[in-house]
Amino acid sequence: MTGRLWYPQLDVYDAARRLGGLLGLWQSKTLPSPERLFTMDFFLANAPLLHKTHMPQEVRKAFSELGVPRPEKSFVSYPSPQVLFQKMDEVQHHAFRTLSGKGLIELPELDSGNVAPSEEGRTLFQDAFLPLFSDSDRQLGAFLVGRYAPESRTISDIRQSIGLRRLVR
Repeated sequence: MTGRLWYPQLDVYDAARRLGGLLGLWQSKTLPSPERLFTMDFFLANAPLLHKTHMPQEVRKAFSELGVPRPEKSFVSYPSPQVLFQKMDEVQHHAFRTLSGKGLIELPELDSGNVAPSEEGRTLFQDAFLPLFSDSDRQLGAFLVGRYAPESRTISDIRQSIGLRRLVR
């Protein structure tokens, strides 16, 4: 029998679940940009890599309380964050296009550079996607949207904290 490893980071369906769950957790009046959402999704899928980022001391303390294992102590060995971020690019965009195509994302907001769930999307994300999150996923997601990547922190600061950059599409 041949075994296969499954990597949730590279699975479109899991990416759609994560993106929808993050949008379900989003409480701020300021909407995220697609890039901010993709960065939060990257860290939701690869939480141990948050140990390699630069964070303000109070944010680092909140992250430490989550009990996320360090990358070297986790079961999976991770490539560099930059390589993994590039590999996840097409998967995240495909999942995002699927959510948009199903009418779960407001297209007029997207045209202005923001991601807002439609009324249907908001209900679906909170009622169907968030229950698929484990308690640790929910805590990590709340940390990401509330503490790690709030609207007061620019996307360039977040990118610079670990060196994540995407090729121009």
